[in-house]
Amino acid sequence: MRDTILKILKKAGRRGILQESFTREHGISKSTVSTVLSALEEESLVVRKRVAGRSYMVWHVDFAPGPVRGMVRVGILKAIEYPGVLLAASDMKNVKLKVYTNAFKLTRDLAEGYIDVGCSPLITQTLFALVHRSIHINGGCGFNGGGVVFRKGKPERFGSTELSTMEFSLRRFMELRGMDGEILYFSRVEEMKRAIEAGTVDAVAIWEPYLTELSEKYSVVRFEEVFGEYPCCTIASSVKSERRKEHREFLEAYRRAVDSIDSRVDEVIALESKLLRLSRRAIRRAFHGYKYSWHLDRELAMKTLEDYGIKLTEESVSKVFNLF
Repeated sequence: MRDTILKILKKAGRRGILQESFTREHGISKSTVSTVLSALEEESLVVRKRVAGRSYMVWHVDFAPGPVRGMVRVGILKAIEYPGVLLAASDMKNVKLKVYTNAFKLTRDLAEGYIDVGCSPLITQTLFALVHRSIHINGGCGFNGGGVVFRKGKPERFGSTELSTMEFSLRRFMELRGMDGEILYFSRVEEMKRAIEAGTVDAVAIWEPYLTELSEKYSVVRFEEVFGEYPCCTIASSVKSERRKEHREFLEAYRRAVDSIDSRVDEVIALESKLLRLSRRAIRRAFHGYKYSWHLDRELAMKTLEDYGIKLTEESVSKVFNLF
């Protein structure tokens, strides 16, 4: 019955389900429902919230809005710039990792409370922090690590992910190099790779380890060669989660883990290979394409944002940043 209830909740997704619906719509006795849900709740696999009188709404932990008791839900993109997150998660027992292929979706889930901590582009997190005011940027993840891959010398069509470091860096790169062209948006890195290989686009703005992989076939210009150092992705928290003990413990574990990366490279590569389904060889070759640091210099972050066309006021700075 445990598996049946979990299956029902997964199918319900973010809508959740009223507890009495398990009996009314699925024929499971009230006592069984109550016993199973209590056990699943203790294991942090489901979330229950009182909605009216004695009625409860129930969600699977993957779809529950707001913080989950005893757990920290963390989202990362399919990239290798989050070794500190993976090490911190392996050092703790109460961390649930979710891998996203789209920065916008990840940051939206963070802003809406479906994850507690998220690692995604500085620019994306800043925009959500300004609009939703429900997240704070805490520090750095990976610096640099992106660039433009060229299929031909004078590109007319560029590929990028939307509202990301890659898009804004690409636009700045095109402006500095005097390039004109159309930007086509892709939601998944695999789609961009196929597009440049098929000639659908002439160049793509892409991150590691795909930048190093594609450099074997095409010419590459790394953004840091043009701009200097820049924060690519940052780590941010849901405001609702910030005061929770589990949340503070995770952020402290993250800082310690980032400081230990140099002595745990083999461990990190094994973790990334398993979670991201990338070869260890590809990760190792590209691993130092990023600079890893939890420290985010506020002035560097603000300069990077200004270079992307976003100038923060002193009032808005406090709405965006709550740095380590």
